[in-house]
Amino acid sequence: MGANLFNAALFALMIRSSVQSGWLLLWMATLAAVCGVSLSAWWQRRGKAVESVSERSFERSAWYAGLLGAIWGIALMAYLPEVKPQQQLALAVVGCGMMCAGGVTLVTVPKASEAWVFTLTLGAALGLLRTGEPTYMVLTVLLLVYALVIGVAAQSAASAFNAGLLAEREAERQGQMVSLLLRDFEEHSTDVLWEIDRRGAFTHVSKRLAQLLGTPEGEELPQGLMSVLKHRSPEGAQSEGMLALKRALLQDKPFRDLLLSVKAGDASRWWSITAKPLVNDSGLTTGWRGVISDVTQQRLTHQRLAYLAHYDSLTGLANRVQLRERLTQALEARGTPPRRSAMLCLDLDNFKMINDSLGHSVGDDVLKLVAQRLQAMMRRSDVVARLGGDEFAVLMDDVRSDEEVVVLSQRLLQALNQSGEIRGRTVAIGASMGIAMIPDHGQTIDEILGNADLALYAAKEHGRARCEVFAPWLGERNRRLLSVEQALREALKRGEFSLHWQPRVSVAKWEVLGAEALLRWRHPTLGELPPSEFIPVAEKTGLIADIGAWVLEQACLHARHSLPGLAISVNVSAVQLMRDHFLGDVERALMRSGLSPKLLEVEITESIFVDDPATALNNLHGLKALGVQIALDDFGTGYSSLAYLRRFPFDTLKIDRAFVRELLTHHDARAIVRTIVDMANTLGMLTVAEGVEEPAQLEVLRLAGCGAVQGYLVAHPLPLVALHRVLEHWDHAGRPEPGEMPLSESSALSEVPKIERRYPRPASPSPG
Repeated sequence: MGANLFNAALFALMIRSSVQSGWLLLWMATLAAVCGVSLSAWWQRRGKAVESVSERSFERSAWYAGLLGAIWGIALMAYLPEVKPQQQLALAVVGCGMMCAGGVTLVTVPKASEAWVFTLTLGAALGLLRTGEPTYMVLTVLLLVYALVIGVAAQSAASAFNAGLLAEREAERQGQMVSLLLRDFEEHSTDVLWEIDRRGAFTHVSKRLAQLLGTPEGEELPQGLMSVLKHRSPEGAQSEGMLALKRALLQDKPFRDLLLSVKAGDASRWWSITAKPLVNDSGLTTGWRGVISDVTQQRLTHQRLAYLAHYDSLTGLANRVQLRERLTQALEARGTPPRRSAMLCLDLDNFKMINDSLGHSVGDDVLKLVAQRLQAMMRRSDVVARLGGDEFAVLMDDVRSDEEVVVLSQRLLQALNQSGEIRGRTVAIGASMGIAMIPDHGQTIDEILGNADLALYAAKEHGRARCEVFAPWLGERNRRLLSVEQALREALKRGEFSLHWQPRVSVAKWEVLGAEALLRWRHPTLGELPPSEFIPVAEKTGLIADIGAWVLEQACLHARHSLPGLAISVNVSAVQLMRDHFLGDVERALMRSGLSPKLLEVEITESIFVDDPATALNNLHGLKALGVQIALDDFGTGYSSLAYLRRFPFDTLKIDRAFVRELLTHHDARAIVRTIVDMANTLGMLTVAEGVEEPAQLEVLRLAGCGAVQGYLVAHPLPLVALHRVLEHWDHAGRPEPGEMPLSESSALSEVPKIERRYPRPASPSPG
């Protein structure tokens, strides 16, 4: 700031005779004010140590330098064209000097240096250009080159300064860290420093070393390092660790983490030795200095981790890692003829119920009992493993025939399916098993384990507590399911889904009451897939949410625009109904389509009451609040209780096709239908019979008092265009007549008394 004020005074003296004094005084006053602020701040902070500077301070310094440079640049731009050539030369010298001095002085703040040089150069260049002299054009170019050189030099100096500052700070930090670590090591570390001469004798025995070697403090060790360690080694001087230490000392090279087993009283310890040679000025080794670390705990931890890496901590059986290793050995140990083995995968049938009802501690004891039974039944050469949860596996090595495996598997199942005494109570235990033969059913580890799992799933599907051997068709089914799942993920985006419609007809008046929307999927390569195949996959993968929302929206749109006044039914999956956003999907479908809620009927199955009946009832009440009709589908075949019919007012009960199919042949089916119809009439519900295919079935249902029917007798599921044709000609079709029926069918009709509904339902366009 002092240099700025001094140069300003010289500047004014040189040009005072050629410019107006008023503007010159104003410029000097502005410069003096800016410099005065900086000098005042410096004066207040003089003598104070600066330990840190904020980024804001750097930014402020850059703006301040730019302001000063701009003040000087304005003066050069304004006065260079106005003064005499001699004065111009003097101003150029002052300007270049200040440009260089400021750029170099401010290198510790690179942004400030750049701001100073840029603003000063800009003003000087504009001043030279304003003169209009051709020679000054060349000087302007030289000035810019000069400024560029100053900028590059300043940046280089700034980088060197910063690098030196950071290196100095890092060196100081490292010095402090080394001092701290050494002090902490001496005071608290479990490691012990040692030093010996060329002969192996200790040159210094610290307190910690004396304690480690069992020597009283202050007494010299009568023996050298190798002698002390030899007496402490369980195997003496010929132990592997002692021989390795002797070789390392003879090589005169640094070594680290050399492991020794030593005795400390009756206990065994593990020491890790690290050392480097001490070398004199001639390059000769004069001794050794190193560290002895007690790594017993780390060694035990390592052994424990190695055990856990290959064994199950709960049962003590081999785990998945060891099983795969042994399976690899079995695959590689093939001879001529090929060596045969068998992989048995087991799964407990009711383990979740045991955990939920009796607690996890009982469940753990059950797993231990199963492990004991498996080990008791298998040979020592076989591998019994727990794969996780309630999954076990047995690798039978070197089996003679498939019959041997089947016989042993039956014995295993017989032993596992016996109840056990756990904590004073009898617990029922059951297991299923899948078998894959090696190499017949797989050439790789994953293929064998996968095929054994497929056989296990087949055993569970066929009733549990049984054994299944892998068959090729299981793999084909699995690949089919995988293909369906992969195709299903893109089916909605590709527009492969469509809706078919099946009319619902009043039994009494033979009028169309509504239609049920049925989802259909045609894949380009898989062809037409039935819902029974892809709906379970959609539920398992969670895709049923998006698919179900699409069905709801499309059904409502078609009902509003293509089937005006006709009630529609949409079947909803239990998984879909339990979603948090299900009610939102229904509201959105009704809003976008403009369909009246009373024209929409949601069909649910009895399975929704199995896992979470409270949630199911809450969602159903939410649908009821919207004004949507609700039907209970497949009534009488699932898990529902009659209490649910009292707790929730369903609008419709749908009689399952299994009862309708046997109406003409089984008396009990007719009795069940009559009971359902009578109960529905009492509760004020409409009954709809599904799967009606024969006129005689229709007549039985009519006499029983059933409200409506749907099935092939009315119409197959149809595309929307075909449904329109059916509706157009419906009045001309007429009710199918029973015709002449066999004696059994006639007697069936005579057995069914006509039942009148006790509580007529209010008139409504809804089927409910």
